Amino acid sequence: MRSARRFRTVAMLVAAIACAYSRQPILIAQDEVPAPSPTHYTRSLGPYSIDGQDLTVKLSVICYKETRHPGDCNDDDEQTVKEVKIEDQAGKNRFSRSFPVAFAHQLESHLVEVTRLEGQGHEALELRYERLPSHVNTGVSVQLFGIHDGQLEPFDSVPLHFYGELGDLPAGTAQDSRCLLPGNAFPIYLLTDYFYVIQPVTLDWENFRLEPQETGEFQIPQEGHYRRALEIKALGYIHLYASPDQNAPKVGVSLTPDSRLKLVSALFLKGPPDEHSSADDTWVKISVDDKIGWIIGVDDYTAIGLTAQQ
Repeated sequence: MRSARRFRTVAMLVAAIACAYSRQPILIAQDEVPAPSPTHYTRSLGPYSIDGQDLTVKLSVICYKETRHPGDCNDDDEQTVKEVKIEDQAGKNRFSRSFPVAFAHQLESHLVEVTRLEGQGHEALELRYERLPSHVNTGVSVQLFGIHDGQLEPFDSVPLHFYGELGDLPAGTAQDSRCLLPGNAFPIYLLTDYFYVIQPVTLDWENFRLEPQETGEFQIPQEGHYRRALEIKALGYIHLYASPDQNAPKVGVSLTPDSRLKLVSALFLKGPPDEHSSADDTWVKISVDDKIGWIIGVDDYTAIGLTAQQ
């Protein structure tokens, strides 16, 4: 009898312990929680009216949700575009491009932005491609499309790459539209060895191609982070030429820390700015205390506080 009571007591104690543990939450190590699976969806942009034809851009997107939240992905989630398509108003595919998808999504991602460009007598569609991560002034390229002989075609089969950034354009008449500059051009802020220059790129509808400016005088921008602040830390002396010519009249100008300096434009003697920008063969028009002239060479560059970018 005593053994039977002891057995029932032990059984009741085991049952109580089991019941207590059943009420406790089951804890799982953080590294054992599976990461949210990627979400695949298609984003439609447009339609965009391009020379009388309505075009829709469709992006095949992979989204990796940072947290388990309901609904579509938002701006806080990591996304990458794996394919872009341009369809006409009948739904027929007129252009497509795919992007590599990294095994681990944190390694690389691709973004696509679409802008309608309004020109003189024509419209164009701009696709801006961006690869992340990328170094400053790299990772961005553009490809422009227009109607050629009644069909949608790219101005150049290969996207335009550059070392710098796209410049801003004024707002157009429609949403997601921008107006091209006079002459049907858009600006690229190109970084040379010493400063940014504005490189106009013209949409040549007659030959249906893009024409970046490669020779002549290039404006040096003054706004935002494109502006190069000049620092004169000591007394200096420069030769200010009347024109970009070694045989042109010149005057000596003394500089002080209080001198008012501004870079105006640049003239590259050996090739376009994205290929060469040495101080010894790049003329720079400057304004010094309201005197305007040209300088050339490392000595004059150094005198005004202009040094090569690292």
